[in-house]
Amino acid sequence: MKWKSSIETGSKYAPDIVREISLQRRETFALKTRLQKSWGRLHLSDIGFREIAMMRRIRSMGQLFSGVQNMREHAARKKILRASLGLAGMVAVVGLSGCNGWNRYYVGGGGDYYGNNALWVANGTNVVEFLPSQLTNGTIDPAPHLAINSASFGAPQGVVFDGYGDLWVIDGGTVAAGGTVAPALYEFTVKQLSNLSTNAAPTPAVTISSTSFVFPQQATFDGRGNLWVTDNGSNAVYVFTGAQLNATATTAPAVSITSTPAFNGPLGIAFDYHGDLYVANNATTTIFGFSAASLPAVSSSSTATVTAALVPTETLSDNGSGSIQGPWGLAFDGYGNLWSSNANAPNTVVEFTRSQITATGSPTPNITLASATVSGNATLVAPNGIAFDDYGDLAAVSSASPFGVAGFGPDQLQTNPSAPLTPDLFLVGSASTLNAPAGIAFGPSY
Repeated sequence: MKWKSSIETGSKYAPDIVREISLQRRETFALKTRLQKSWGRLHLSDIGFREIAMMRRIRSMGQLFSGVQNMREHAARKKILRASLGLAGMVAVVGLSGCNGWNRYYVGGGGDYYGNNALWVANGTNVVEFLPSQLTNGTIDPAPHLAINSASFGAPQGVVFDGYGDLWVIDGGTVAAGGTVAPALYEFTVKQLSNLSTNAAPTPAVTISSTSFVFPQQATFDGRGNLWVTDNGSNAVYVFTGAQLNATATTAPAVSITSTPAFNGPLGIAFDYHGDLYVANNATTTIFGFSAASLPAVSSSSTATVTAALVPTETLSDNGSGSIQGPWGLAFDGYGNLWSSNANAPNTVVEFTRSQITATGSPTPNITLASATVSGNATLVAPNGIAFDDYGDLAAVSSASPFGVAGFGPDQLQTNPSAPLTPDLFLVGSASTLNAPAGIAFGPSY
């Protein structure tokens, strides 16, 4: 997470750190699951790798909290209160100033999967990666640092990292468009990602095919390492257990989920820090919310379970002024606020506060980011994927020309702008090779 530019109220940020840690701990459990399947029963600390990374970042930013290294080592042996980490984060906030702008403090280095700040883009025919050091303020046109040009690809639509640092690509295939490549989920391991500079066309380590798939596009992991996939073609959400993701197979999802009212073009999918699930219905311009208690239980023994249609706990609808129009991507920030991209006019990215998304209604967004013009290019055109990096930077990718990536620093996300906001970062141009970007994710750099 990147710190704000002034102290403001320190107490505001301590809960933010706690919430962010809660989010990241889910990935720790996913990692634990994967390791247990590989090496048997392991005893992992309650403190996860990314929590340790957070403390590392606090330490590195000017050595503002000199005891973090000792805290990290101690945390590997003992349990530690989240409130203590919140206090450490507050100390860092007090010490830092002048951190405006995009990616002011980035974590570089090859394969440092503690720093999830490289941008990975599902680019229609391949997947590309941009290093944190390439994502500097202003208008840029960098060539991708790495690309995955696997011969298995049909139409990559989404990317998501599991708790082990492996990359999963959600591929819609070409069958829906009259082609012959079936939709599938592809896994590329840390080792394969580390070797992309010498082998840019690796064969997926794992391929998951299913007769249930029509056009899967987006996915997210839950805290147990299960992968939840939205299928825009079949109007369903499919869940694959960690055990199913271990080996190549053609298999039915462990759990298949429909809803009443029915999903209609489901795309964006995200869990909040309570475990509640949100799904964007692109075709009916609504966002469904399902409480954690209403979701089906998923375990390693779940096999081809088809649930009764779930009734959303809350439904968010358009307010009549374009607040929800063709919702595509969903992402939560560290405060528990929900951000959504509107792929239809007015081509915006909007924020709904936590209090706005816990009840059915047609809320007016707390923040609306409209398209600006930079060097003759619109910054948001049919925006699809959105994602936050570890510092609170928000990236939004345009799926139509000029295929740009707009990056907003945390200081730009505090108040509702009165006019279209020029993003701190605007990645656009032919060198980037972006031609049909869809889903994005921040992850390790290699």
